[in-house]
Formats: sequence, structure tokens, C-alpha cells
Amino acid sequence: MASKEVASHSGTGDGPGSAVMGASSTVDVLVVGGNGRVGASTVRWLHRLSSRCSASAPLRLAIGGRSRAHFEAVRNRLDLPELLFRTVDLEAEMNSLVTVVRGAKLVVHTAGPFQGRTQPDLLRACIEAGVPYCDVCDEYSLSRHAKDLSGEAAAAGIPAVVSCGIWPGVSALMAAEAVQQLGGASSCERIELSFFTAGTGGAGPTIVSATFLLLATKVLTYRDGMLTLKDPWTERRLVDFGDGVGRHACYLFDNPDVPTTVEALAVANCASRFGTAPGVWNSLFAAMKLMPSGWLVNRAAMQGLAVVSMPVIRLVDKLVGATNAMRVDGFSKADVSSGFPEKVTLRCVHADLEDCVGQATAAFAMELLRGRSGHTSAEQTIPSGVWYPAELQATARNNILEVARENTLVWKI
Repeated sequence: MASKEVASHSGTGDGPGSAVMGASSTVDVLVVGGNGRVGASTVRWLHRLSSRCSASAPLRLAIGGRSRAHFEAVRNRLDLPELLFRTVDLEAEMNSLVTVVRGAKLVVHTAGPFQGRTQPDLLRACIEAGVPYCDVCDEYSLSRHAKDLSGEAAAAGIPAVVSCGIWPGVSALMAAEAVQQLGGASSCERIELSFFTAGTGGAGPTIVSATFLLLATKVLTYRDGMLTLKDPWTERRLVDFGDGVGRHACYLFDNPDVPTTVEALAVANCASRFGTAPGVWNSLFAAMKLMPSGWLVNRAAMQGLAVVSMPVIRLVDKLVGATNAMRVDGFSKADVSSGFPEKVTLRCVHADLEDCVGQATAAFAMELLRGRSGHTSAEQTIPSGVWYPAELQATARNNILEVARENTLVWKI
């Protein structure tokens, strides 16, 4: 769940119903990659959440992307005639990126896949332009480089949160909540993250290709505070996701929640697993690991494979649904005070992955806007700097989780 964007602008109209806007046009939130499934879902939820806010008018939203035709289709599907379009090329030079984001109150980066990228150019542009930022980056090296810009963001008075969304994102907030329930970092010995998605969860080819790319990525795990690299799709474990979902096989799978949880919450042991259904998909993923490594790390090849596979994927998705389930287990240290539990288990289940990832991303975005630029009268909860979700303070965490719990089938936090 990346590219690099911005530059040319096909027209300057920005009145109600106008499809195109110039870089100088007023916009509250620019969703880069908004033509995709995650981005479009984020736009839908941003409109929904902001429309509820009595303290201000609904957000003025714009999609940033390369294809106006795709934008028109998304705008019609979302039934948002006032949605605007800004041409964005993520491979453009920095000056063009700065120009395209300047004037927005927030930029949300949903243009994946992020695998294989290391430079957070869009974040740099936002810092230079003085625009808050968040993304759905699921590539740790890229998130780490973004984190390195925290000092620059703080100096510019810009808040940014990286690796938002449902997982990573809400899952990291669940990890922080588990640590708190155990009595804090000094009491928590281990965090285990487990995820399940029926089929692809209705995801598009970009998310599918990101999954393929992760099969070539060593899994970051931590044992006794030491980083341990393991092979993906190994160490099978049956995980119970609760009522309506049940037990499913899950396998080690790279997730930036692991290193960011260790760094932010001082947890010594942490790992992440993922599984899907039907079981044949798990077998196919295991088989894909046998492909030449050069193929698996080839972004274009994996995107092409995902596109070619979509007819079969869509057929299977119709049969198995799109459920997204998350489970976070926190374990106490042996000498923990008897006033806290020895183990906590948190669960969250949504009926549709595409919908809930947009919902979660919008929740982070709304929290970044809180108290800024006259959006609401509430106090800001996310200070300037670049933050991982697990680092957010309790007020921001609770506000985001409150939105994330909407429409859940299971919620135990």
C-alpha cells in the first residue's frame, strides 16, 4: 500500500463540480493516489467524517494522480461532484512536488506499492511547503527514512504520521493499548501481531502486487531486543480471530509495526503474521517464494502478475468475502505486579478490507487536522515532527480508535 508525484496541471477550474484544479487552488486535503482503491476509500471516509463535524464545513477534497480519466470514474463512483483533481507525478523534481502540495491543509499519500522505495520525497515537499502529511507506507526502510526527517518537520511546525491505515496503523495503536493494559513498557515482555484477510479483501492490483513483493522481503522480528531476520511465509501458527472468523493459519510476514513497536514501546520481543483464505492462496504464496528472486523484487513484473491474476482473484473474492481481522497479544514479564494481567488479547474485525483501510486512514488524517487551520476548535493532539502510530499519545490514539471501531463485527480493545 508509493510512487512520487505532482507537476503538470490540466486547467485551473476549481468551482463546484469542476474536475480539475491548479496548484494554487484552495484545497483542504490532497489524497495522492486517490484514484486507487485505498485512496478512493480514504476520500469517501474523509467526506463522511468531515460532514459530521458541526464546527466546520465538509472538507474540500482533491485527488492527486496521473490519470484524469480514472479520476472521473472514481468521482462518479463516489458520487462526489465537488471532488477536485490535481495532476501528480511522484517522479517529478522537488520544486514541482512542492508546488503541487502548497496550500493544502493536509496531504495523504496512498499511492503504492511502497516496496523498494527509500526516499520520502513527498514528505520532504510537504515539509518545505509547510503542509502536514500522513501515508499508508508498509515498507519499513521508507518509513525509517521519513522518521529521520522529524527534526526538519518539527522546525517547520509540521506534524506527520507515517505507516497509517489499518495494518500497519490501527494495529500499532492496538499494540500501544496492549502495552498500556499490561502496565506499561516495563511490564510488557512480548507483542504478537496477527492478521487475516479473506481472499484479497476486495483489494486492487496495487495491494496484491505489494503482497507479492513482500514475499521477497526478509521478515523483521525481534527476540530479546535483538533484530532477527527470518524468511517470509514460515513458522506457521493457528490463530483464533474470534466469533465469525475463527481459527486460521498465519505465517511470518514483514510489517513495519514490528520495528516501530519495538522502538516506540520498548518491547523486547515482537513478530507479525498473516494468513488468507481459501487455503490454496496460502499454498500459492509459499510456491511463489520458489520463483527467481529477481522476479519477485521486480515491481513492474509483480504489478503485471497482479493485473493478469485479477479475474481469478475477483471470482474467489466473491466466494469468500472480504473480511479483515486483526489480533494483538501482549504478554507480561514474569515479575510483573499482580495488579496487571499476565496476558491481554485485543481483536478487531471488519467486513471489508477496502472500506476499513480507508476508514482508518481517514481517522489518522482527521486527527492531524484537529485544531489546525480552523478545522475544529479542539486542541491539537499530534505535535510537530514525524511520528509512528505507536508513538501517538493516548488522546490521539483513543480518538482514532473510536473512528476505527465503527462498523466492526468484533471489537475488543
